[in-house]
Amino acid sequence: MRVTAVVPVPVTFPTDREPMSFLFVRVETDAGVTGYGEACDSFGCSYAGVVAAAVTDVFAPLLVGRELGAPDAEGQRLRAWTRRRVGDAGVGPQARSAVEIALWDVTGRAAGRPISTGRVPVYASCGFLEEGPAEWHEAQVRPLLERGVRMVKVRTGPDWQADLATLEKLRAALGDGVEVMVDGSETYTLPTALRIADRLAALGVAWFEEPMPQCERAGIEELARRSPVPIAYGEHLGGIDDALDALTRRQLAVLQPDASTLGGIGEAKRVADLGASFGARVVPHVCAGPVSFAANLHLAAMAPAVHAIEYPAFLQPAWAALGTGAPLGSGAITDGAIGVPDGPGLGVALDEAAAAAHPYRPPAHLAGVRGAHDRQGFPGRFVGDV
Repeated sequence: MRVTAVVPVPVTFPTDREPMSFLFVRVETDAGVTGYGEACDSFGCSYAGVVAAAVTDVFAPLLVGRELGAPDAEGQRLRAWTRRRVGDAGVGPQARSAVEIALWDVTGRAAGRPISTGRVPVYASCGFLEEGPAEWHEAQVRPLLERGVRMVKVRTGPDWQADLATLEKLRAALGDGVEVMVDGSETYTLPTALRIADRLAALGVAWFEEPMPQCERAGIEELARRSPVPIAYGEHLGGIDDALDALTRRQLAVLQPDASTLGGIGEAKRVADLGASFGARVVPHVCAGPVSFAANLHLAAMAPAVHAIEYPAFLQPAWAALGTGAPLGSGAITDGAIGVPDGPGLGVALDEAAAAAHPYRPPAHLAGVRGAHDRQGFPGRFVGDV
């Protein structure tokens, strides 16, 4: 089976929160088997056109005409060919992730069997506490709690003292039977992150995710050493070497790999297995389209260290509109877990007609993107408080 085409498909979809872009990849073969993959840049794929160019210019020429081997081996070969040219973090691995996932899909579809099987517990990934009072947040998560979900994550922003007041009320409303986590979205400096961590510990919060910008490794290491709450990172790691460095330096206690950001399913599984060796809690990150979510569900089923996966409920309309195959909506969750798609390959594919109906628009042309015009026009919301 030889690859005949590797085609990026960038999309912009109007979610209830804000317009989000997604970058899918379609791999075609001479056997008539087509597979899909998807990239993520930690929140959808804001610059989907840039990642699409990397797919077209870098990875497609390395695959078209090639007879396919095992998808993980192909992914590692793509990394070896491009590591020195496009790098091991950011756009390079994001684009490679989408291609590698599509190769898994092709292989599974050609064999007529799913990549993996099983059920995976999910946690409810919710919005920013600034968006409403505790009662509003409790109502937002209630449908998932009614499906048996017992883990909830909320996000803090620059006005963190007001956010923590809301969190205290929400924590009480959810009760002791629900585990609560907080995502700092890379908003804080070390002193602020330490102050917040002390408050979160008093509320029994299970982890504090990305309090500081990922690039500030020395500060993160100090935060992890002094924080009374476990520190979580992973969605911005560039692969197993990046993860090994962070784990060795004890910069995290909760590891959040994403098959759509760090090189694909094979690399994400190696990262998950590595996390278990360091005693880290391994909980995959998810914040993209239906193909990415399916890929991470298969990752979770393949990696024994994974015991839960992120479930961003606000993306359900995008999953329903852009995806075909296994249902991914909250109705598919029972007893707090969702089944891994059991169709051939990923068990989920891109609806090409829906993608064509939502053409990509660069984020500079989008209105209402969170944090796009803070601090005199600079995107300062997620680069550390001042």
